[in-house]
Amino acid sequence: MSKQNKPNTAKSFKIQFSIAILCICVAIYLLCIVGIALSIWRIKQFGINNFSDALQSPFLIAVCAFCIVLVTALLVKSEYAIDNENLISRYGFIKSTFAIKDITSIILDTDTKKMTAFFGEQFIVLTTLPQNNEELVRALLAVNPDIEYSFTLAENKPQNTNE
Repeated sequence: MSKQNKPNTAKSFKIQFSIAILCICVAIYLLCIVGIALSIWRIKQFGINNFSDALQSPFLIAVCAFCIVLVTALLVKSEYAIDNENLISRYGFIKSTFAIKDITSIILDTDTKKMTAFFGEQFIVLTTLPQNNEELVRALLAVNPDIEYSFTLAENKPQNTNE
């Protein structure tokens, strides 16, 4: 009996990062570039004289290069994917899988444009582009129509008028 592969029908939704996360990524890039530059300068200036020098600077260069690759992968390939059974979150090399049948409810916060998916008492926060929120929810509901979907409305705050 031959095994048939199902076509890849996963829908993908790009993850939206906050300004704070993007600033942290830029800071990581800058620190890594400075770390690599200082290590190269140190090797050129003082040379490699003993065993600890042979480990110290090349190891720092390798760690900084790994951090650059990790942050680049995080920024390039961060998405939520929905297949026939699972909600998959990918943050660069890191991948987590959640069974859609276990999702009990989804709440969309209209102020922050973030969705919270509840798995009983556990939850995850989903941050996509605001225009993709409804499509993401519809894709989840297509797999599990028993998911309870609701959203919060912004409160009208009275303006402080000094009369």
